[in-house]
Amino acid sequence: MKHLFTIIAVALVTIATLPAMAASADKGSEGASIAFLKAQSVFRAVELRWRVTTPYEKEVSFQILRSDSFAEGPYEEIATVPYNKENTDYLYYDKAVPSESTYYYKLVVIGGGETYGPVSARPFFSLPAT
Repeated sequence: MKHLFTIIAVALVTIATLPAMAASADKGSEGASIAFLKAQSVFRAVELRWRVTTPYEKEVSFQILRSDSFAEGPYEEIATVPYNKENTDYLYYDKAVPSESTYYYKLVVIGGGETYGPVSARPFFSLPAT
């Protein structure tokens, strides 16, 4: 019976985590240089990933916005990530999430006129039972 409970608990955590990974390729302008924006639930944080497919020729940076309540907002800036022409893959961990609820994110390319998202994830605050 103990092993059955462990298997069920692990299955539930796995199933609960799968829909928490969201992706968005919405763009604010034509000629988008970002291939994707993904939000992944992790322990006590949300992992954000994005990929630059076409290098920016001018100076840009990535502004990360978060809404604590709705996909429509309101959004607040939580970080700014500098653009590096040598880097195509970007990763940011939002460790300032205060509770186990759904958070919505947008990525704004400052100087590029593009906005991506929203994507959402729900961090988990307790590890699965073993």
